[in-house]
Amino acid sequence: METWRHLTPLLELKPLYRWMREPAQRHRKSGVERLKNGSIAKNPQRMGPLTLEARQTALDAILDIQRQACVDLINGEEEARIRELIAARTFPQKWDGDEPRADAWLDAEYGDGTGQPILFRELVGA
Repeated sequence: METWRHLTPLLELKPLYRWMREPAQRHRKSGVERLKNGSIAKNPQRMGPLTLEARQTALDAILDIQRQACVDLINGEEEARIRELIAARTFPQKWDGDEPRADAWLDAEYGDGTGQPILFRELVGA
């Protein structure tokens, strides 16, 4: 409908959110993660937060969509806080940003503490 045509840029949000979930944009825990009680986490090598580069790219894309559609998705205060957290290299608890990207090839680690190395490592470029 012509009345809603100005909101067309909002259709770019879904592909952006899909892109943000890809392993290339996220960190991954490497190795076995121990809990406070000493047991092994049930989901070793889980994917975690976005890389700082992905956060910046996503913020810029959302602000561009917001500008094109003339809607307020992220207000000025939220934008300032997001930029502040990116500049401070802030990550969620138990993450420090030095973890490998989630698309990197890692030896498999399982919840029972066993692992399996990558076979034919030279073929995957590791």
